[in-house]
Amino acid sequence: MKIKTLFTALALMCLIGSISVATAQVTKIGTGLDPAVYGSKVTWSDTAGSIHIYDLTTKKNTKISSSQASYPAIYGNKLVWHDESSGVPRITVYDIPSGIRTFVTQDIDDKSIPHIYGNYLVWSANDGVYLRYMSPSKNVKSTQTQIAIGYSPDIYGTKITYTSDNGDMPSVYVYDVSTKKTILVSTGGVPYNSQIYGNKVTWSDSLTGSFIEMYDLVTKKIIDVTNDISSNPDGSQAGTDTGSCYAIYSDKIVYTKISNDLFGNAGVYVYSISTGQSTQVFNYPEEVYTTPDIYGNTVVWGFSSNYGNSPVSGNSIYVCDLTAKPVASFTTDQVYGTHSLPVTFTYTGTGGGTPNSYLWDFGDKTTSKHAVTATHTYTKAGIYTVSLKVTNSAGSNTATKSKYITVK
Repeated sequence: MKIKTLFTALALMCLIGSISVATAQVTKIGTGLDPAVYGSKVTWSDTAGSIHIYDLTTKKNTKISSSQASYPAIYGNKLVWHDESSGVPRITVYDIPSGIRTFVTQDIDDKSIPHIYGNYLVWSANDGVYLRYMSPSKNVKSTQTQIAIGYSPDIYGTKITYTSDNGDMPSVYVYDVSTKKTILVSTGGVPYNSQIYGNKVTWSDSLTGSFIEMYDLVTKKIIDVTNDISSNPDGSQAGTDTGSCYAIYSDKIVYTKISNDLFGNAGVYVYSISTGQSTQVFNYPEEVYTTPDIYGNTVVWGFSSNYGNSPVSGNSIYVCDLTAKPVASFTTDQVYGTHSLPVTFTYTGTGGGTPNSYLWDFGDKTTSKHAVTATHTYTKAGIYTVSLKVTNSAGSNTATKSKYITVK
């Protein structure tokens, strides 16, 4: 799930800390740009314009030769990508078992980024949104239709989401292939890069600092996913750099944050829809643009092809298993003071699986099961050792800081 034009990214409402990039649960599987994942297969394009398919089970990397391939998408045994190897834009459809390539050449431009679900292929070109039914039978012709005026479509099942400038402001729509009906999802703000999974439609809004929003097609309600309405202590706006590159699968949204601020450090994050919490899974220097994708509990990411990513050398493709054992780590807002001393502790563990329980031990015979952050007041003078135990279905991990808090 990718976009070709990225925006200076968005905002975050969860307090999350920084990490080291050296974590056991994050694995480098190759080099390239704009990865996508489906099942056990990860695909990406390299700087030479070839496509790669990496099998997470066999750990085998297969290279598909090309000279101008980019933005691959994958579903089942079909790969699609934007291709200018012939000198003009087209979309390549590649059958993985047979290696047969076919091409879509009608209504394609240099911004046509394909998305695929089953036998349906969607893309935009010259302000039009197009749907192609790729017939699996030789006796039935494939068909192609313009379904809307708009751009940046995504598809799940028979539903296609896209953005259109039909009105005074851009809006998000959903088109149902089976009923041929279109509904308006959002009319406010400046939305872009809409995505869909099941009955959830998400998009980025860049009207006021930018943030990710989500619409439920059943409840017809909109919620903010990463919306910061706070300010830094100096009065400046905080957390305005997350959400331009993201993807959704089931209960999870993965996204990129490109600068450090009060609400966390630059890197790759996973947001849980059910809990409303974000967890950082990888740390990057500021101003590094990545394009994450997710399938099940597998998160992949690599550099965006639209940016040089100058703070980091190389074009590494990474994968993270969210079911792995979590990594415990934490920070505080202060470690020294006079009693009574209130201290806020923040979970900052990254690179492993997402915890589903947190147990804080503040060192003064007091414990807490608060998630992500916990505030504790030390009422007596002393030097205290603090620990945090995090747990998920894969196991637990504990971080202990000896003689960490000093209270006079």
